[in-house]
Amino acid sequence: MRRLIKADKEVFTGWGVRAVIVVVWLLVNGALWQFTHAQIVQQAGQLQSHFAQLDATVSSDRVSEFSTLVHHYGFADEGQTSSLWLWATESVKFQFADTALYLSPAPILQDCLPVVLFMNCLMLVAGYLLSRWMGSLPRAELSAAQARAITSELSPDTQANAVEASRKVSVFAMLKWRQTLPEELDPQSHFSVTLARCFSKYERCSCKYLSSGALVMTLAPVDKVDVDALARRIHEVVYQALLTFRPDLSRSAVKCGVCFYTKGADQAMVYQVVRSALSIAQSNVWQHVHVMPLNHTLSTSLRRAESEIMDDIKAGRFMLFFQPLFGFAQQDVIQSEALLRVRHRSLGLMSAGQFIHKIHRAEHLMLLDKTILRHALNALVKEPAGFSVSVNLHVLNWSNVEFIDWLREQVMTSGRTSDIAFELALQDFYQHEEYCCQVLTGVSEAGCRFVLDHVNAPLKLEALRRFGQVTALKLAFELIHEVHHSAKRRSVVRQIVAQAKELGVPVYAVGVETKEEFECITKLGVDGAQGYYFSAPLLQLEQSL
Repeated sequence: MRRLIKADKEVFTGWGVRAVIVVVWLLVNGALWQFTHAQIVQQAGQLQSHFAQLDATVSSDRVSEFSTLVHHYGFADEGQTSSLWLWATESVKFQFADTALYLSPAPILQDCLPVVLFMNCLMLVAGYLLSRWMGSLPRAELSAAQARAITSELSPDTQANAVEASRKVSVFAMLKWRQTLPEELDPQSHFSVTLARCFSKYERCSCKYLSSGALVMTLAPVDKVDVDALARRIHEVVYQALLTFRPDLSRSAVKCGVCFYTKGADQAMVYQVVRSALSIAQSNVWQHVHVMPLNHTLSTSLRRAESEIMDDIKAGRFMLFFQPLFGFAQQDVIQSEALLRVRHRSLGLMSAGQFIHKIHRAEHLMLLDKTILRHALNALVKEPAGFSVSVNLHVLNWSNVEFIDWLREQVMTSGRTSDIAFELALQDFYQHEEYCCQVLTGVSEAGCRFVLDHVNAPLKLEALRRFGQVTALKLAFELIHEVHHSAKRRSVVRQIVAQAKELGVPVYAVGVETKEEFECITKLGVDGAQGYYFSAPLLQLEQSL
């Protein structure tokens, strides 16, 4: 049984709530029984007084009057009472003249039975609602009340230890970087040794290099006040470890998401939070580390986030925008990228980048991409031939044969196969290169085009030549943002443009926002660009083409 705790007010949890409900139920039923017993005693006294006033002989014509008198006071003859009531009740002895009469109080109990049943039903409903309400109390409030109640009864030394323990949390970090590690390197061994040496003071220090190219690590126990400093140190240690392989690596190329949580937290939610933190860090040019706590409010919202977003999608509470891509040589719009915006009931209009990391179920990801593609094709078929639309689909759906068959059928049915392009992240292509060569070639043979986006480093030309289906490259936003202030990034752009010429494909920039960025990428040989400098995303396709 869990501890019953008293702080500023009494807080009962678990079995304590049930025990209190049972005690109250027993007390109320005891009070009802006392009330019923008092009624029987009172009625029996009045009936006995009436017997004393009657004649000692009762003639045959007064038998009915005698029976009526007995029933009037709530009693019945034992012979007229069912065996169940005789077993459940005790007969009352009356003295009439020299004769002892035993009468059952069953009629009184039958009159009181509805009241007893009503009170018991009322208590059951109240107990159920109370237990539900107690179960919905924020865990943080219960934990704080428990900590105050427990420490108030302990010795000063024990109190200090308890408070110290309550300040300890576990830290889970996820890091990703824009650099390819040497093929001969074992990342798991390399980072395990490095991190164990730098964070040896922690009782628990473990790390794992994921197949997706991310590094995750857990440190515990950590004082809450040290979490921010520790997150920055984790980022710096990994950055220094990567400098060994590329001395010109920038700190902005390494992004770190951190989640800290208390003992007993749901590990699936911890992973969701750290992915969200990493996504925020990756979307911010200047912020390389983002820290998020896993508390009751956040865990509750995470449990509801995926279902709420999918409910919005199914109910049609979304909009499809189109971001124009301008070709410098054509001096016109050459393509538009479809962008989904969901109307969330509490968070307003959300872009895909804000909620995609909250969706984990394969069927939900498939429904999302089917919705985007279906509406993009519906908009495209209304336009004259020559208008082109690009769609960014989730990498997991490209590994689903059922989805690819559905996609091929939809594109062929639309009759606009040559006007639809699919965008695929460069790192996802590298990771699934062999699969792309096998499966995506079939989609390309149907007439569709493939564009590699999020290009932020020099290309692996041999891999792209083997695939042979790439029709364009899109430079990453973090590479283009204020590129005129960074000689290092300008050098990377020149190298990518030169490699693209060898492949015979154009290079486009994403996220161009200023005149300085536009003039810089033009000088660097970029073939086109999209961003707010040219146009904001437009709701109608004909407005962007």
